[in-house]
Amino acid sequence: MNARIKTLLLASVPLMLLGYFNTASADYWTRHTRDSSGNVLPQYFELENMSKSSLGVRFLYGTDRREMAGAGTDDHNLISYDGTSWTDQTNTVETVGGYTDIEFQNMYADANNNVWMPNRRDPNRPLIKYNGSTGQFEKISAQTIGSQVGIGDDLKINNLFAGPNGNIYAVASSTNQLYIIYYDGTWHNSGLTGSPLTEYGADGDIYGIYSSINSGSYFLYKFHSSENEYSNPSGGDVGAGVWKYSSGSWTHYNSSFATSNGANFVNGVTEAFADSTGKVWVGSRHGVFMYDGTNWVNWTKDNNNIFTNRVIKIQEDSTGRIWIICLENENVTDDNGGISIYDSAANTWDYYTSYNGEGALDNATNIFMMGTGGDEIWMFTGHGEEAMSAGIYALTRDSSHMAIYGQTSGTVVEKAGLLEQLKKSTSSNKAVTIYKMAKKKKKWKKSARVYKGSYSQWYKALSLDTGRYRIEYKSKGKKKKTKTITVSSGEPYRLDLR
Repeated sequence: MNARIKTLLLASVPLMLLGYFNTASADYWTRHTRDSSGNVLPQYFELENMSKSSLGVRFLYGTDRREMAGAGTDDHNLISYDGTSWTDQTNTVETVGGYTDIEFQNMYADANNNVWMPNRRDPNRPLIKYNGSTGQFEKISAQTIGSQVGIGDDLKINNLFAGPNGNIYAVASSTNQLYIIYYDGTWHNSGLTGSPLTEYGADGDIYGIYSSINSGSYFLYKFHSSENEYSNPSGGDVGAGVWKYSSGSWTHYNSSFATSNGANFVNGVTEAFADSTGKVWVGSRHGVFMYDGTNWVNWTKDNNNIFTNRVIKIQEDSTGRIWIICLENENVTDDNGGISIYDSAANTWDYYTSYNGEGALDNATNIFMMGTGGDEIWMFTGHGEEAMSAGIYALTRDSSHMAIYGQTSGTVVEKAGLLEQLKKSTSSNKAVTIYKMAKKKKKWKKSARVYKGSYSQWYKALSLDTGRYRIEYKSKGKKKKTKTITVSSGEPYRLDLR
């Protein structure tokens, strides 16, 4: 198979239009697997964090879920990818740090080619630094950082975030106190104090973000606390909400606070993110909460264009569009996941689901925007019981950032609307077989079977090399039908298999 994905979309477009499709272009996702990485990516790898150095080295941290697959015990892995070669860096990092295990739930790429990673598996919580100048890993002890900050040798680095003046900021802990410290070549104490830094004690699950609004504000939240709602014996919205520090004082937003459009805020937070304009976005099991510096508003599937109220991730791409990733809501019938993308400048939405892209898009659990301003987009899909069929995908976008839904002519690609994305299939199951064709003695004949399966939706996405293909499909109780297509490199095709 060609590594570049050529998308075959099976939908209601007359076959005669295919001859005009060669000028069409669209977004496509390239899947990275154990095979495509040269057996470097673990077999059951669940991608949990990702970062990219300013020189282009990507670091992927995750767990090899072998226990779930009945294939042994879980392992934590750090994999690097430079755009050509994949390398397992796990043993290298463990040797440098003197570790037997790693956990990098937070990674930070600075502007000087370095990537910083606090190891949560080390009780002393030091930093591992990938030095972009030497291409080597270094360990920076918590004692070294503590002595520079002047707090003590028991300081632990919990989580890193981008702060003012391009400096690295961190939420750090020492015994019963949290601190916000920063790095500008050496480490310093920011001087911020009071709640929640005192209230949360030495809790390592406190994350920080910085926003340019309100003369520069810090926001702190407890990571992924809303995911505990349905396992909490007493029920309800568990968590701690969001704290804002501005002009010398703290403000606490939790379930006792009402947004400007009449919704109660939440205690449980899955994600908090500040975009390039300073707006703060908070994800939860109750939709999205957005703060513009004056008011909070609540976006839900009922009052806005998101797929479910179970929001797991919010990010911004290089064009300033906000990506909102929603998981399937297991407590609501037919509440399927997907990605909604909001363009505030144009006040428009785009969408990615299995209806206009890879089938795995409905189960996207993580989006990583990397590089300058988020110009490179990677996605991980699959969670829980589906981890064994999960995948890592990199997005290549055309100049219009088009998410395909339909084509009304050979040169027009229509974007999918929300209603089209939410509609359910009414087609019956069809058995589908696709053969690659080869010309022998002036006649086209089957040379290899490249796909066999069935589908019940109105399309099927496949990766195909360029060439000629014969498609055979049959519904139960119906006669077999056939069609022949020619695939050109990188071009989308849509076929009517009724």
